[in-house]
Amino acid sequence: MIFLFPTEVEASRLRALRPDLDIRICGIGAVETATEVARILRTERKPLLLCGIAGAYDHTLKKGDVVAVTEERFAYLSTGYDRTYSATMVVEGLLMVRSNTVSHCAMAADGADIENMEGAALFALAQAEGVRCGEIRAISNYVGEERKDWNVELALENITNTILDLDLENI
Repeated sequence: MIFLFPTEVEASRLRALRPDLDIRICGIGAVETATEVARILRTERKPLLLCGIAGAYDHTLKKGDVVAVTEERFAYLSTGYDRTYSATMVVEGLLMVRSNTVSHCAMAADGADIENMEGAALFALAQAEGVRCGEIRAISNYVGEERKDWNVELALENITNTILDLDLENI
């Protein structure tokens, strides 16, 4: 399995604790993620698990909660052009959520529980290529909240601990 993180900051704790894992940086945003996933899929067919932080629309989610994304959509596409992509690999035991992939923060929820900037790109490419993929996110903030109120440290600690507890053979 390949663990994808948007940034080295998000990946660094896991990399330090488990240098044996295949951890890659996909970059921030859909274009960067699509580029890296396409590069990976040219030579490898391992399952891909996208991990990182996210903003919550749903205030019943707490900062630090780790969730499994079951559906992704590009939030900025007009009605009629939008499409929902489904995870083909879901981490059991986590709260299941729907996510918007956004190009900037604070877009309308439109039925999503969280937002991030990479997920739909991964799901679209992996689905097109027949490669298993999934996504887990740790809530760092509420959508629309000022950055000074985010709790990135708690989110990164919790997502790392969740990954360390995973039964990687049975995902």
